[in-house]
Amino acid sequence: MRALIILIDGGDPAYFEASPTPNLDRIASEGARFTVSCQMPSVTNVNNVSMICGAPPATHGITANYFLNTDTGEEVYMESGGFVLAPTLMEMGSSAGFKTAVLASKQKLCDMIGKGAETVVTAEDPPGWLTRIAGAKEDIYSGAVNLWLLRAARAVLEAQMPDLLYVTTTDYLQHKYGPEHTEAQAHHAALDAEIGKLVDSWMSAHQDGAVFITADHGMLDKTRALDPGVILRNFGLAAEAVPIIKDRYVVHHGNQGGAAYVHLQNGDTLAEAIDILKARPGIEDALSRQEAAARFQLMAERVGDIMVLADGETVFGVMDEAEREVHLRSHGSVHESVVPLWALNAPDFTPSDAPRHFECVRYVMERLS
Repeated sequence: MRALIILIDGGDPAYFEASPTPNLDRIASEGARFTVSCQMPSVTNVNNVSMICGAPPATHGITANYFLNTDTGEEVYMESGGFVLAPTLMEMGSSAGFKTAVLASKQKLCDMIGKGAETVVTAEDPPGWLTRIAGAKEDIYSGAVNLWLLRAARAVLEAQMPDLLYVTTTDYLQHKYGPEHTEAQAHHAALDAEIGKLVDSWMSAHQDGAVFITADHGMLDKTRALDPGVILRNFGLAAEAVPIIKDRYVVHHGNQGGAAYVHLQNGDTLAEAIDILKARPGIEDALSRQEAAARFQLMAERVGDIMVLADGETVFGVMDEAEREVHLRSHGSVHESVVPLWALNAPDFTPSDAPRHFECVRYVMERLS
């Protein structure tokens, strides 16, 4: 099976309800539109790798954008393809004789989602031949970079005719503007127009090729920030919190998101720490490593002693104080886990009873022939 997969970073359903999207509406009419869940924690690296592997982190191993290696004490950006423990769609496709291509706005994703791909392009460092066709390089902290990426994907399609094409955007615009803002509506209308052109080109090239369009997570306004590590240290417990969302693109979210892993110096304090965290306003739940791994299909070896989940208005970060007021848009919690999924030219694709976005890639993997 040939497939085009487009992942809209930060594509909360509210944006598409507030914006004119005639092309996505056409895809829904000719195919199908579903409401599904993304993978928790609802952050970019976890969800892009879940998509490209068609599987949860318990299988592929990417549990955050960033993690603390407790064996070495080293803080690590989880960006290397060496962290990915499951075969990717591109690796499987290449083994089956398919031409493959991956395009990403963010450089940080390329080593993971590009594993096995014949062509890997990032909007942060585009090749000259693509800038001559798609236009000059755009600032990563802009909405224009996504429009460039979709034009570039169309150019790659027309030049190289890949059988498997994966395209993933960036969510700077969604972090900056809510669905009610004219800037967000204009951007999503422009995304829709470019998606329509790319899908039309894809269908012209591969009449039997499937199309799947989804998002990696939603996005909500936040008013309160907590540092679970400071909260616990104020009670005399030695603890360090690692924000799951932390990455190199700090302008987006200031490394503050709706989930965190907490590492305890003394494991005997686990029950006490969980009770303290659960009692704090803004913390919706605190799960032991085993509980978190079971509930969200995470790889237990790559999470903290505790996984802390925020309510819809709260984010976690690393701060000097336990709590402060903030005004930002972010993600990472279960409240940003509902996403849309469009499917075209895949008539027998039916999501499961507890549907997740990466099921569409699993569907393609099962039909690589």
